[in-house]
Amino acid sequence: EYILPGVPWTSFFETTNGIAFHGTYWHNNFGVPMSHGCINMRMDEAKWIFRWLTPKTDLAKMNTVGQGTLVKVFED
Repeated sequence: EYILPGVPWTSFFETTNGIAFHGTYWHNNFGVPMSHGCINMRMDEAKWIFRWLTPKTDLAKMNTVGQGTLVKVFED
């Protein structure tokens, strides 16, 4: 289990298990599996995705667990 407070720029794409894109301050070992499903990203990349996704979350809901923007990924 991971207990990492203040995970930045979190964008949930699978809300049942809380899987998300998010910034990562605890390692720089990108490209190597380091989680239970989340996509660990450099801060600037996670910030870009967070700001690009819509709808924007109301600031009052920023700490609501299990809520986020649904992201659907399709292959070409």
